[in-house]
Amino acid sequence: MPVALKRHRLCQRRKTLGFSQERLAETLGVDRSTVVRWENAETDPQPWHRTRIAAVLQVTPDQLDGMLGDVSIARRRGQVMGDDAKAAPARTELLGPLWAFLTTSYLPPAIRPAPRTVDVRRSVGQLHRLYQQASYDNVARQVPDVLSQATVLAGNSSGLQRSTAIKLLAAAYLAASKLAVKAGDGEIALVTADRAATAAHLVEDKALAGVAAHQASCAYLRLPGHMHEAEQTALASIEQLSVRQRVEDPDLLSVRGALILLSAVVAARLGRSDDANSRLADAERLAANLGADGNRMWTAFGPTNVVIHRVSVAVDAGQYDRAFQVSKPFDTSKLPSGLVSRRAQVHLDLAVAGAAGNEGPSLAVLHLLEAERVAPETISANIHARTLVATLLSKERRSATPGLRPLAMRAGLIS
Repeated sequence: MPVALKRHRLCQRRKTLGFSQERLAETLGVDRSTVVRWENAETDPQPWHRTRIAAVLQVTPDQLDGMLGDVSIARRRGQVMGDDAKAAPARTELLGPLWAFLTTSYLPPAIRPAPRTVDVRRSVGQLHRLYQQASYDNVARQVPDVLSQATVLAGNSSGLQRSTAIKLLAAAYLAASKLAVKAGDGEIALVTADRAATAAHLVEDKALAGVAAHQASCAYLRLPGHMHEAEQTALASIEQLSVRQRVEDPDLLSVRGALILLSAVVAARLGRSDDANSRLADAERLAANLGADGNRMWTAFGPTNVVIHRVSVAVDAGQYDRAFQVSKPFDTSKLPSGLVSRRAQVHLDLAVAGAAGNEGPSLAVLHLLEAERVAPETISANIHARTLVATLLSKERRSATPGLRPLAMRAGLIS
C-alpha cells in the first residue's frame, strides 16, 4: 500500500491564519482540490502561484519552500490515533506551547510576583539538562513557564541582580532555540536565538553571545537557502572570540570550539571538504588545550565531540565509508553522563550513511533503533530522523527492515 504523505507545516500555517481550504483556494484563484493536492504533497505549486501563496500565508518565499519541502507520513483516513500518538510533525507537537508564548505571552502579566533568582536559575539549568538528556517533551512543556519567570525576574530586578536575571533570560531562550532546531523550525529557532543574543549583548557576556550565535547559525541551517548565512554567522562569532588572552577562559574556548565544529559541518554541506577538515583540525587542537570532555556553556565540547563531528562531516560530504571508519574505535562513554542526545547523534549520522551508502536500509534501521534505545524521544523529535524514517518507509521492503514499521509507529509517523 502506498504511503500517504502530508505537508503538515503548510496545513498548520493555513489553519493558524484562519483559512479553510475553500477560502484559501478562493483567495488564490484556484480550485479547492488544488489546495488539497498541495497539502497532500501530490503536486507542487507552480512558480507563478508561489509568490501569491507566500503573501497570503504571510511568509517569505524561502519559508514557503521550507513548508513545501517538509513532508511527513500522514495517518490513513478512518484510523484512530491513541492519546500518545503523534501523526503531526515534531514541530507541531513540541513547539505549540513555545509558539503560543512567543505570540501571545511574551509580556507576562504585570501583577505576577517576581520569582526568586535561585528558583529561575534552577529552572533554566533543568531545561538544559533535560534537553541534553533528550527529554524533549519535558522541555517543551516547561520552557514557556521558565521563559515567563525569567522575563518577570529581569523586568523586576536592578543592579547586579538585574545582570544575573538577564543572563538567565538569555540562557532560557537558548534552550528554547535548541528545541526549535531539533524540531526543524528555523523561524522559531532564529527568533529565540536573537532574543538570547540581545540579552547576552546587553550584559556584555561573550560566552552567552557566542552560544546565541551558534544557535542562530543552527537556525539558518533549518531555513532553505540560508546555508551561507549559517556559515558567516558562525565565522564572525569565532573571530570575535579569538582575541588572545594569557590564560584562556575555558567557557570561551568551549564556545569557540563548538562554533568551529558547526562551521566544519556547514563547509561539508557546501561541498568544501578541505575547509571542513581544516576546521576539524582547529577544533581538535582546542579540545586538546581544554584537556578533557566537558559541557561548559552546554556545548559538550571536547575531544569526543570532535570525533562525533568527524562522523557528521563525513556523512554531509557523502563519504559514507569514512563515516563508518571514523566511528569504529569511537567510545561515547567518555562523554559526561547527561549528554544522551550527543550519543544518539552518532547513530543518526550512521543511519543516514547506511541508507545512502552501500550498506542498505537494514543497517540504517539498526542504527535508528540504537538511537531510539539511547534516547527514546530522538526519532519523534528530531526532524532529520523523522525525514529519514519517512524516506525509508517510502521504499520499504518489510523482509529487509522488519523493525522499521514498528519504529515509525512509536515515533507517531504512522498509526
